[in-house]
Amino acid sequence: MQMMPLRRGAALAPMAGATDKTMRRISAEHGAVCTVSEMISAKALTMGDQKSPKLVLGGGGGVPYGVQLFGHEPAVMAEGARLLLALRARRPEAAHFDFIDINMGCPVPKVANSGDGSGLMRTPDKAVRVAEAVVRGAGGRPVTVKMRLGWDKGSINCVELARAMEQAGVAAVAV
Repeated sequence: MQMMPLRRGAALAPMAGATDKTMRRISAEHGAVCTVSEMISAKALTMGDQKSPKLVLGGGGGVPYGVQLFGHEPAVMAEGARLLLALRARRPEAAHFDFIDINMGCPVPKVANSGDGSGLMRTPDKAVRVAEAVVRGAGGRPVTVKMRLGWDKGSINCVELARAMEQAGVAAVAV
């Protein structure tokens, strides 16, 4: 599925502990072209964590809204996407989202050192497998990727990785 067209302007980036439903609503009211949830652990979703689904609730504040998943295991990420869609089907009024975003940008050591977030940029082949799995698990809903320029200043690989994401079926990439 193709990404919905977005008007020009700023988007609200996903930030752990910050992009809750209130911030998404306020950002949309002040012109954000889209908003994204706090990052949600695909592994936590698949293990039945009760807090993670709550991060989805509340929508995007009237603009296109994405739910961001993080993880590094293709099968777990695909299952996380399926679980998000199941939540959306069960609670369409509260858990509506327009796209699923893959976090390949978080540099926080506890995230990146385990291979999640920007840690995926160190292993482009795995990053592609993750993207392909999420695209399959998303059931036709658009999938996007948020990434950095590279893992560090000596490994700038965003252009090559963005091209690989396109080949994997990702609808849009934010750097």
